[in-house]
Amino acid sequence: MKIVIDARPAMLQKTGIGHYTYNLAKRFVDLAPEHDYYLCDVFAGMGFYNMFPMSKNLSRADLFLDLFKIPFPFVTLSRLLLLVWSKLRGEATQIEETDIFFGTNFRGVFRDHLKTVITIHDMAHEYFPDTIKDAETYSYLKIELPEAARKAHKIIAVSETTRSDIIRFLGINPDKIRVVYNGVDTSFQQIPDLALRSKVREKYSLPPRFFLYVGAIQPRKNINGLVEAYAKIRAKGLVSHDLVIAGADSWKSEGLKDRIGALGLQGKVHFPGYVSDEDLPLLYNLADVFVFPSLYEGFGLPVLEAMACGTPVVTSKTSSLSEIAGAAALLVDPDAIDEIAGAMERLMEDSDLRNSCIERGLARAKLFTWDSCARETLALLLEA
Repeated sequence: MKIVIDARPAMLQKTGIGHYTYNLAKRFVDLAPEHDYYLCDVFAGMGFYNMFPMSKNLSRADLFLDLFKIPFPFVTLSRLLLLVWSKLRGEATQIEETDIFFGTNFRGVFRDHLKTVITIHDMAHEYFPDTIKDAETYSYLKIELPEAARKAHKIIAVSETTRSDIIRFLGINPDKIRVVYNGVDTSFQQIPDLALRSKVREKYSLPPRFFLYVGAIQPRKNINGLVEAYAKIRAKGLVSHDLVIAGADSWKSEGLKDRIGALGLQGKVHFPGYVSDEDLPLLYNLADVFVFPSLYEGFGLPVLEAMACGTPVVTSKTSSLSEIAGAAALLVDPDAIDEIAGAMERLMEDSDLRNSCIERGLARAKLFTWDSCARETLALLLEA
């Protein structure tokens, strides 16, 4: 079979959906090499869907996927060059010639002959419409996603919470939706190497001891709530830790640093920016506590990444986060600043609780693997 994968989320700086796309595409080639796989950018905007073939040699598949990380403004040029190269080699194919389209990021391509499976990662736009990045994205999610969900032959939800939200807001037959959990890359592990730790600490100018947040810097992630909770802890004088907020600026975060200044936290809150895939496991390892008080998540991958690195976790008891974290994290009401602050304090003051969270977190993270995710996803594609 010819299987087309929407590879756009794997371009540029990969966030959660980018890692999802990247990890599945790599593993499909290894799991079922008898099929032909093509990477596609459904937003090419040129009126056609040309696909770049992934080699059945996994290392070459890695190389092809890495080519999609060429930074803006060279992305469009890189896509054109890949297209020309594949055409010259006689490797290009058209959407009309394929069997299955896998929409990794809410969107599908629909043709009479084509079976389409789409992944819906969350329904955040229904709960928090004001936190959506732009009007175009919101318009698609609100107007076009319901039609795409109806047309799709199968839908993947990344959690039971997301599945319930799809049924609630889109009215989709539950039998059409399959829950397939995300995985944690094996690079996320405990890393005792002091030289590597020191290198990353120096590279990002990290303080000696710190609380950590990793993710997009935008309102739904409740970073303002995290900063307020951190300010409460500092005011008590119980800890000397700094706070590290790692991630790319997304949207509506303009007032965050002003608030940090108003709380008297200058020099205590650090913004290292987007952290590379290679350095991220070490960042988790260096942190004393990982805090992820998001208002809503469809999955919440950073929670498991931190657990896999042996870092105790504080996260929200709302949306999918309690489902994913289980009993391995301290769960809090993200709207209750005192609860967030109290959990952070407890993990620093109670060594038995801290060690228990670390042990349970390591065990919990092992339940979520990209190999399992890829096998279940590929089985669903072929079932469709």
